[in-house]
Amino acid sequence: MRRARAWQVVVAGVGLAMGVAGFVLWLRGAQSPGLAGQWTGSADTEPGFPVAMELADGGSALRWGAGLRCSGRLSPTRGRLVFALDRVRGEGCVPGTLRVFPTPEPDQVVIKMTRQGDTDITYSGTLSRHS
Repeated sequence: MRRARAWQVVVAGVGLAMGVAGFVLWLRGAQSPGLAGQWTGSADTEPGFPVAMELADGGSALRWGAGLRCSGRLSPTRGRLVFALDRVRGEGCVPGTLRVFPTPEPDQVVIKMTRQGDTDITYSGTLSRHS
């Protein structure tokens, strides 16, 4: 077996440190300034439709579809950025699971919605929070 050279160990260590630092910064972006607030954007489907999300300690909600005709409650799950979408109202509107992914921008997130009973993503989109 060949011994690793000192420069190879250093490069591997630096790469690992950069990976850990990137992950920590990504997590901090999700925590600060927090996700509470009103988020708006659109689904990346053809045709697209508006999406509005409100995240608050007292209750969270999602509205979506043409004219925001669908609405439902977002309840936290074991995953910090995963919400159950239930109490859905609106014709043709279905419950499911909403996953929220922070982006490098503090006031922007990507969402991925999966219908209840499905494993494939139903729609995704980018939402922005306006101060």
